[in-house]
Amino acid sequence: MALGSIMLYSVSPILSQKLTGSAAANYFFVNQLKYIVVGLVAWVAASALPFWRWRQWAPWLLGAALLSLIGLMIPALAQSANGATRWVNLGFVSFQPAEALKFSLIIYLAAWLERRRDDLRTMNAVVPFSIIVGVICFIIVVLQRDMGTMMVVALASLGMYFVAGIRWTHLAAIVGVSGLLGWVAIVTASHRLNRLTTFLNPSNDIMNTGYHLNQALIAVGSGGLLGLGLGKSLQVYGYLPEAASDSIFAIIAEEFGLFGGLAVILLFAVLGYRAMRIASHAPDAFSCYLASGIGFWFVIQAFINIAAMVSLLPLTGIPLPFISAGGTNLVLSLLAAGILVNISKYTVREGSDENRRQRGRVGRPHLANFGRR
Repeated sequence: MALGSIMLYSVSPILSQKLTGSAAANYFFVNQLKYIVVGLVAWVAASALPFWRWRQWAPWLLGAALLSLIGLMIPALAQSANGATRWVNLGFVSFQPAEALKFSLIIYLAAWLERRRDDLRTMNAVVPFSIIVGVICFIIVVLQRDMGTMMVVALASLGMYFVAGIRWTHLAAIVGVSGLLGWVAIVTASHRLNRLTTFLNPSNDIMNTGYHLNQALIAVGSGGLLGLGLGKSLQVYGYLPEAASDSIFAIIAEEFGLFGGLAVILLFAVLGYRAMRIASHAPDAFSCYLASGIGFWFVIQAFINIAAMVSLLPLTGIPLPFISAGGTNLVLSLLAAGILVNISKYTVREGSDENRRQRGRVGRPHLANFGRR
């Protein structure tokens, strides 16, 4: 988050001049500071709130997130950009319902998987799981027209089920059906199909459909090993679209070079590793699934964003967690990170015979070595 603030301070004057007509406004940096303050409050609150409370609230959170999607169907409230309808503007604040849906679904699935522990390797759990996640993904693709967020939701959910213990045959079947439905979603939407054809041939139509990808590659390539230096980006002068949000990694690579880009990747790798460590020593099934789901969310979203900037995946338009400009993703990511911190307060060391009541003070049984897989 500190790195993101530095980068936004670097690019904000130029982008603010273009947006507001005044470089001194520092619009993007000042806006991000407001979101950071709100997010830190959420992080502290979630760090102090016992994790098992989220189990009780899971259905209500998912219901509220689904209800917020209605705003995308109201033309006066919905905002569209780059072929996707992602924001609901209430006048005094705008937010992305899919981000809330992503957060609430991870909590709901953690509680759902815990309740179905005895059936997880049977079709009695596989079919309902596929329906739940499939419906959520369908809503995101249809209402928001947002393939990137759908991929994060689908892969994070599948990762949680893998941790819970899905059969390989069931996993292969879900992946196969999901891939087929994903292909249908791509070929039935012109903006997704354009992104796919641009990915397959980046040099085709570089001034139109291939413009964004080619400018991102120019930014990454221009950085060399050590970069041009902080504040010396050239792509930010109106060349690279979404330089403060979805394309922020390309600016990082331009200003800090290959080593700077690798440092960002390493940070996300460490974050994912720590989340999995917390999950592996979690005190019960719910917290294990929840911690792993949050870890998958952060790492998968970062991977998709970075891979798109270096042409390993088609452009998707999702933010880089904790770094990109934007309020909804940052606040909810910090809220999720706070939940991880709280779960870590109750983790049990491997080989420890200290009981669950003494460490967690919640009176629930400890599942020894639960997350070893």
